[in-house]
Amino acid sequence: MTHLALWFYLCFNYVLSHKLNEVFSWKQLNYDINGVFYRKNENYERRPDGVYFDDELEERDKFFLQYNNVPIGFEYDGHRVFVTVPRRRHGIPSTLNYVLLGDKSPSLHPYAAGTKLVSVYRPRIDVCQRLWMVDTGLLEVPGERQQVQKPSIVIFDLKTDKQILKHELKDSDLFNERTSGGLTSITVDVNKSKCNEAFAYITDLATNGIIVFSLSAKTTWRIEDPSFVFDKTALNFTVAGHTISWPDGIFSLALVDLNGRRMAYYHPLMSTNEYMIDTGYLKNNSFQGNNKLLGNRGPKTQSGSHAYHEKSKTIFYANVANDAILCWNVEKKMAPENVAIAVQDHEKLVYISDLKVIGDEVWVLVNQIPRFVFSTLDTKEPNYFIHRSQVKDLIRGTVCDRK
Repeated sequence: MTHLALWFYLCFNYVLSHKLNEVFSWKQLNYDINGVFYRKNENYERRPDGVYFDDELEERDKFFLQYNNVPIGFEYDGHRVFVTVPRRRHGIPSTLNYVLLGDKSPSLHPYAAGTKLVSVYRPRIDVCQRLWMVDTGLLEVPGERQQVQKPSIVIFDLKTDKQILKHELKDSDLFNERTSGGLTSITVDVNKSKCNEAFAYITDLATNGIIVFSLSAKTTWRIEDPSFVFDKTALNFTVAGHTISWPDGIFSLALVDLNGRRMAYYHPLMSTNEYMIDTGYLKNNSFQGNNKLLGNRGPKTQSGSHAYHEKSKTIFYANVANDAILCWNVEKKMAPENVAIAVQDHEKLVYISDLKVIGDEVWVLVNQIPRFVFSTLDTKEPNYFIHRSQVKDLIRGTVCDRK
């Protein structure tokens, strides 16, 4: 690379990375549980006889292994940021938590103490001010997997912070014993004028399905399709020097209103294809054959969560294969030339675990999970981030900009 080319490369990446506004960063997570601070492993005894949940807050009945607490999902309700820590290792005192804006590295506060949540990944807030999530019911400690309770849909009313629904999934929703570990994302489809007629779509990345939930009917059904399955040719990309070959299927749904119809855009994590289905086919359980392959995003575009910004007609992608946020204007053909890197940072965007469009901003949670799984996190440096960026700044100068 010539000096001039290197200069342009560094300038380009400087501009990209400075679109990020850091909300939080943590070297390691810590907790404030009723005024008791959980900060260091050595201060707390690890009990060998079980995992203790949010309503059992006495210090003598808990254990805490700080390094094992890795954030996966988040939400923002205007004054609180919810942060989830799924129970994938021992030593996690609370799976659903919140922090307040202000402190850059705040302690996590357990949310809804008294509710026995086992393991929560990516919660979502709907337009009716309700917090939705899937509790997988699964302790995912390697070699000690335990299904503590059946997977369930849980809803909290954010106006009262009270649980208003817990709906257990049916046996027919679960393909096999691996399914519960794949229920990591939920999308809520509802109009503000008809809050009781909401639908939720739960993606199953482990055994390749969508579980549809009707709030009014209080029932669920499972949908399967070849488009939900990972693409073998999209395996084996590199993150932070580690090769990722996880066979993860359908990961995320983004809802887009087009010509009076609500469409769901979706993709497996291990794929560079994007698909679309009219949500009517999800709601009446007639999916098969009604979906459409929109096109291919291009090489190194494997992405997890994605979300839609209505004003700009843009979908944003958590591009885990490239330490980036991608953008695509849905009014343009899905093709590599119409998909742009909106922002990229090989330090602060190493594995975007969750992405949300909130108002006119894109928020992401970054957790470096490949380093946690395959090597060791440097606990003297920031490892976990939540960033926010203005949509207009992300798309400016890219093919996604409608101007």
